[in-house]
Amino acid sequence: MSFFWMVLSVVAQLGLAMMLFLLVAFSGGGIANQDKVSKGVLLVIDVSLYVLPLLCFISAGLMVHAYLSGASARGFWWHLLPLPAAIAYLVFAISLSGSSGR
Repeated sequence: MSFFWMVLSVVAQLGLAMMLFLLVAFSGGGIANQDKVSKGVLLVIDVSLYVLPLLCFISAGLMVHAYLSGASARGFWWHLLPLPAAIAYLVFAISLSGSSGR
């Protein structure tokens, strides 16, 4: 794992954190403006607003730790840490968005 690729990957993870925050903020705002939204749905949106970027920060921290401990290129697999949560949120948000054809 070279220093250049570690820095590039950490910058990419921090950029992904900002994008996921904006994704949840805007999609959550659209979902929250619907007529009947339960408190459970709002709780999932509120938690996702902070958890998805936090997973990116954790992933970036693990990348730095892997570099400092002399790990091999397999340390780059930590990039996948936030992806299952992001996919789960996207499925959740799309299922609540309703039909967009109206």
